[in-house]
Amino acid sequence: MKKVLIVILLSVNIINAQKNEYLGIVKDSETLLPIEFVNIYFENESNNNSTGSISNELGEFTLRNNEDKASFSHINYESLTIRLDKGFNEILLKPKTFILDEIIISTISAREYLNNIIKDSEKKITKNTLLKSYCREIVKIDNEFTKFSDALVDYYVKKGNGKSKIVLRESRVFDNGNIDSLDNSGINEVNTVFKLRDYVKNAYDFDVLEEILEDKNYEFERKLKKESNGKEYEYIEIIPNIERKKLLFKGYIIIDIKSKNILEYKIQTSENHLKYATFTNILIAKFKINNSLKWSKFKMFNNKYVLTYNKKQLELQIKIGKKINSDFNFNSDLFVYEFIENVEIPKKGYKKNTIYDAGTNYKEEFWEKYNFFPLTESQQNFIKIAKEK
Repeated sequence: MKKVLIVILLSVNIINAQKNEYLGIVKDSETLLPIEFVNIYFENESNNNSTGSISNELGEFTLRNNEDKASFSHINYESLTIRLDKGFNEILLKPKTFILDEIIISTISAREYLNNIIKDSEKKITKNTLLKSYCREIVKIDNEFTKFSDALVDYYVKKGNGKSKIVLRESRVFDNGNIDSLDNSGINEVNTVFKLRDYVKNAYDFDVLEEILEDKNYEFERKLKKESNGKEYEYIEIIPNIERKKLLFKGYIIIDIKSKNILEYKIQTSENHLKYATFTNILIAKFKINNSLKWSKFKMFNNKYVLTYNKKQLELQIKIGKKINSDFNFNSDLFVYEFIENVEIPKKGYKKNTIYDAGTNYKEEFWEKYNFFPLTESQQNFIKIAKEK
């Protein structure tokens, strides 16, 4: 029996080792500019619990699979299915042309319609679900990297409410030590402003959307979009009041017409309103928002509603007395690469707020196997320098 088990384990390892690696970049076929956050799926992933992959902010991607036929999709581009080369791949996507792009006229206001959609979407988690994810957090102060951390994080999401227990399986952290340009090096101890345990919860409870819906400074424009391939979806634009002299946001929400599910939403600060950002006092410091971004993507897998990507970004100007006046950039990315339903929620989970708090603890080079966001050159340089310290 032991021999049989050993043979099986060896077979699994050999199969995993034979997965091909595909590198590349996704570009606009007309401008040849990189396209960020393109969804990528292999054909064999449509029938299992793998959520696919995604390109990074520079359009770059790294894929590992036994098959070479992959599909690339983006809200603004025509989908493309192509066989990949084992070397470097340049993928060119054509901007979408819509055969229908019209405003929806309804007796129900767009605000009321969205409220109903959100209430329904909040109930989509019908079974306790495990979301296996690769997550990373990055901190920059005055445009200089100070902290980088990534990890494999298991989110055990409770049925119905989106709250979860998390298990941090493996992690690594890097920092650059003290920043010479700051008079008070203690400020370099800031790891992030986000809480790791809230990433999935905040995506599923749509809190940022609900706050905007309650604010009378926004209008919402519903549009029905139909692509040349016959695919239809609703696109709701969030429009801030241009005359309101306060910090406001803009964004969009994409809704699947058949299931009435939110497939994607993106909320960020409105450039026209950034000039109205003011400082807020907190304890001995005060801060001002320079930029804010909240971006979540979902997908339907055989009637299962699954979060696939969640991004948070916050840029702040922080002042403490007369000595500190610095720009902070906090960034987090969470990519769900697999999900499992009907799981048992663990009694204990990771209690700390950030990946950085866990320190470096890993058994395998997990960032090579599960990181679908290739590091940018500047990030790679930072890690290289941090390792040498």
